[in-house]
Amino acid sequence: MSTSLPVPEFDLVPPGALAARIDALDIQQVEQLIGYERNHGAREQVLDLLSRRRDQLRAAERRQS
Repeated sequence: MSTSLPVPEFDLVPPGALAARIDALDIQQVEQLIGYERNHGAREQVLDLLSRRRDQLRAAERRQS
């Protein structure tokens, strides 16, 4: 069950709808989802999307430093 994850019903969200749901998350929340997905669904498309979002957030952090 994914009740403690930052995206409600994360397991049921199709990859195509996930981008909009993770846009407002911070890096820790995105990393939480990556860990969860690796240990549960391991959907390649979802992992790719989450990794790209994490990279975007890291780049934004570097620009602010």
